[in-house]
Amino acid sequence: MIDPARGARVTAPVSADGRLLVERLLRRRRNLADLIVADVKSDVLDYGSLGALTVSGDVMETALLTVTDLLESLLDEDPEGSRHLENIQRSASRRVHQDVSLTSLLQSYRIWGARIWQAVLDEAGDDPVMREAALGLVSRIFSYVDRVSITLAQVYAEESAGAYRARDVLRSDLLESLLLGQVLSDRARVEIARLNPTSDSKLAVAVIKPGETPPEQARSETIKILQACRQNMTPQAKVLLGVRDGDVICLVRIGNAAELQRLHATAHKIAEENPQWRVSVGRPHDGVAGIQRSFREAQEAAAVAASLRPRGGAILFSEVILDRILVRSDYAEDLLEEALGPLLAYDAEHEADLVNTLRSYVANDMNMTRTAKDLMVNPNTVAYRIKRVGQLTGQDPTTSAGIVTLAVALRLMES
Repeated sequence: MIDPARGARVTAPVSADGRLLVERLLRRRRNLADLIVADVKSDVLDYGSLGALTVSGDVMETALLTVTDLLESLLDEDPEGSRHLENIQRSASRRVHQDVSLTSLLQSYRIWGARIWQAVLDEAGDDPVMREAALGLVSRIFSYVDRVSITLAQVYAEESAGAYRARDVLRSDLLESLLLGQVLSDRARVEIARLNPTSDSKLAVAVIKPGETPPEQARSETIKILQACRQNMTPQAKVLLGVRDGDVICLVRIGNAAELQRLHATAHKIAEENPQWRVSVGRPHDGVAGIQRSFREAQEAAAVAASLRPRGGAILFSEVILDRILVRSDYAEDLLEEALGPLLAYDAEHEADLVNTLRSYVANDMNMTRTAKDLMVNPNTVAYRIKRVGQLTGQDPTTSAGIVTLAVALRLMES
């Protein structure tokens, strides 16, 4: 898929006056989005036929997002990518299922580009200096419109052709409504019914992200992930699959603890057999509303996996929830400074290996003999180092309170 931000670049910097024009337009982007939606609804038959809620919600949100994306890109001296590209792409998939033709979709973006350009001219007024600045923006604006249009046409074509279509793969618009907790259509409710949810069952979300893949191989890699899910997950559980921005989303019914354990074991198996993929799993939650929460947890687990964990196993949100809590705490830096700062400084000055000893001591459940074996040193050396840790930090590693504080600090540092 072509990334619109990776087409031919316009390298000439935007002038100071041009930046001033863009900044003024950013302040009235909501008004611009209103005007664009009104023009499109009036001039494009397919959009005029959309329901009022779709226009005021989905179409308006996309218009505002795209206006913001363009204007922000104009302020970047050397933009490397659209900040909102994935969301803009998903809008094209939704248009397929809203019976908006590709011709109408592309026409809407031509209207959009013309309205933005007119707004730039209006903002410049009759001031010759500002008009000159406006002319410096025109190629950037229409280059952006062209590149986005190419990308959206590809996304639209893939969705309408059913690039990932199979009975067990959810339509992109239905998947989106489930993951984001939106009001469900009758069709979405029918799809969820295929999981046969019961009053005591829950729903969990697993996300499988492909590794770094050349654009021309992205679709085939996603299809491989779908096949792996079918082979490993669907024989053992009630599962619905979906594709979102190349990631495979698995909605899994969990009826009891054994089924949750099977899901975790299957996720680990897929990750171990395909170490180039990142597999993350949210916790199971009640009802359809729980899908959004589990999906958010799987995304957070994926973020931990990308920054912290080696490849080769699935990341379960239940295992990294402490990491997320610690990272977001207002006292995280204080804890690091007080609990580990003295050890890091001492190690740097004396090459004492106190932090590594503490890490092994925690991993070996405070057992000095196993810690010594792990570090290949004498147990008396471990005992001395652990005592030194307590002296430097004021936290005694041989007590429950002390070791909890030090272990949490280590976890935070690794996060």
